[in-house]
Amino acid sequence: MNSELEKAYLDTTYSVFVDGEKYDIKIGKQIPPVINHLLENENEKSAVILTAWNPRSKALPLSDNKSRNTKLNSFLKNYRVFNAVGQGDDLSWSGEESFFILGIKKDKMEQLAVDFEQYAYVWLECEKPASLVFTNIWYE
Repeated sequence: MNSELEKAYLDTTYSVFVDGEKYDIKIGKQIPPVINHLLENENEKSAVILTAWNPRSKALPLSDNKSRNTKLNSFLKNYRVFNAVGQGDDLSWSGEESFFILGIKKDKMEQLAVDFEQYAYVWLECEKPASLVFTNIWYE
């Protein structure tokens, strides 16, 4: 199960919306110059893409997912945040509304991801390819 799910995460396009424009991010690929520029101007020089949708990759109704993301957003008030969406190649899953969060430290990110029962999140660093980070609940 994990290898199939991991492949789905790796095959997902993570789109970030900045100033009315959409920038696509793929795991293992260089990030778009506009996104890299945003990272250059942050103290941490990093960002993440995280959602609260579909905890432990179990589909929930749209209203539950939106409510979970609203709750996640309430924890992000101290960060610069942009809207994002993760859309897998498997179109039977709808795109998951997400957040592109600038300047969050990895330990804080891990805790938020676990609190919202997410198996993984996208980690972005200045001048590096996007990476997928699995949380400790992935290994349970």
